[in-house]
Amino acid sequence: MPLKLLFLASAVGPLGAPETGGVSRFLRNSVKALQGRGHRIEVLACEGGARDGLHVRTVSGHFQPSAASPAPPRDYIVPPRGLLARMLRTAWDRQSEFDLVLNLNHDWLPYYLTGFFATPLAHIANLAAASEATDAEIAETATRYPGRVAVLTATQGRLLGLAEPVLVPFCMDFSEYTPGEGRGGYLAWAGRIAPEKGLANAAAVAAAAGLPLLVAGGIGDEAYWQAVLARHGDTVRYLGFLATAELQAMLGGASALLQTQQWEEAFGGITVEAMACGTPVVAYRRGANVELVQEGLTGWLVDPNDLDQAVAAIGRATGIDRSACRRAAEAAFGLDRLLAAYEAWFRRLGLG
Repeated sequence: MPLKLLFLASAVGPLGAPETGGVSRFLRNSVKALQGRGHRIEVLACEGGARDGLHVRTVSGHFQPSAASPAPPRDYIVPPRGLLARMLRTAWDRQSEFDLVLNLNHDWLPYYLTGFFATPLAHIANLAAASEATDAEIAETATRYPGRVAVLTATQGRLLGLAEPVLVPFCMDFSEYTPGEGRGGYLAWAGRIAPEKGLANAAAVAAAAGLPLLVAGGIGDEAYWQAVLARHGDTVRYLGFLATAELQAMLGGASALLQTQQWEEAFGGITVEAMACGTPVVAYRRGANVELVQEGLTGWLVDPNDLDQAVAAIGRATGIDRSACRRAAEAAFGLDRLLAAYEAWFRRLGLG
């Protein structure tokens, strides 16, 4: 039976902005998969941003500070007239119109409010850590309300200390991605430019391999970005925050995508996007990378910060069959798998 679903988009920025890029893509792909089965969906989000055909009800308020950080703060930050609180108030007022409210904010407040909603309020965590208060509330919510907390990978669930989390993976519509031939003579890196994402490490690998590194993404830490340029300016070529078509072209022309995070990544949507373009991934054996990369088929894993291993893996990646890489990724992360995960979750919650 089709359900009426209310999604709470990220409250740290507009839909599709650099601050919400991964969560916005996950939301868009989720809606596409669920609407294909006839589920009716509305999204609560801030004013502005990329709608991408979503049925959006806008809410005004100040953005919530992002919890994405390699050293999460101990304290929980509450902005005045906060957007997240206003989104939750709107969801509370309208909850009787829906069968399920789905929260995509990795934040203390919505988890704390889980038991106060009459309509089930469920959550999809998108980080492996946040503030100490948020981490504790997520764990308590998963214990007190079994089945209400979903994660993107088993690795993320383990890092959050969840015993039996629901798995709802980051999946995509592969028909929207055009395979590339990888003949651009460069390596690729994409993401939020901040220390935890490891751009400096990727630039060092590219320099050692004797290849330019094309970089796409928003600059989250200007001082860090300037430090990267000061050391690796001859290697790095910055393209800015790219639209999907431009990002595909960059990924498709690359010999490999480098994933050199300096923290435990919960998922890594850009990894799957590269694979959708047929581009293999050379990634640190850390966080969700160990679940995403099928060695020898979609890329190679290397020890974190091991420059020689990474350079050697780039050489091996050029021998990967790019068509096989894309097929393997689609089998693991196509929209059919996402739809199946959602509907299994709905059944566990007694819906549908």
